Amino acid sequence: MMTHAYSQLYLNKASGAVGNMLHDAVEEFGVSGEDFLKRFIQSDIAEQFENGNPKYIAGKSGLELFLEVMERTTGESYTAELIESYERSRAYWVGWVLTHYQWYSGRTFKNILDTVSYDELIGLYGTLHEADVQKSYEVLDAHFMRSQSKLKTARKHCGLTQEALADASGVSLNTIRAYERKSKDLNKAQFDIVIRLAKALKCEVLELLD
Repeated sequence: MMTHAYSQLYLNKASGAVGNMLHDAVEEFGVSGEDFLKRFIQSDIAEQFENGNPKYIAGKSGLELFLEVMERTTGESYTAELIESYERSRAYWVGWVLTHYQWYSGRTFKNILDTVSYDELIGLYGTLHEADVQKSYEVLDAHFMRSQSKLKTARKHCGLTQEALADASGVSLNTIRAYERKSKDLNKAQFDIVIRLAKALKCEVLELLD
């Protein structure tokens, strides 16, 4: 069973705030959605949501999040006043569904966006925005299933099973499975784990990182 970073009780608040943040960026301030989400990750605010920091998941408006992302990534202070009553724009939905899927899957925002781009998410809006959120989970899970991890590619190239790689590297079988299906991010693994996997697979560390 997946352990979530924070209670589902906060999910609507968190996903609404990220949705409003992205709406502000794209619709109110004319920032590219893809570029802004990179800033969101670069600012470490995405990580605050991933870790369930209550200050962020329940304590900030979309506008406050937007201003903080911009300040952290540009070094300049931003001020703006907007009435937070948004139409449910496509940008809003992307932020909303990203936050839901991050919570549901435990994947990082970066890992999700490296697999499904902002433009691809916008493209899903027409078919998914009125569907139950579970359908969005299924569609995004399918994207990850089609996107094979570099670890899995390297393991298959060496002709090893997951069990054989676990024996050769000393990394647990469950951990290897989680990295291969991308429910855990190998880029955030302890360095000695990546070293052991690379040594067992006779490859460079960078060949395993996405």
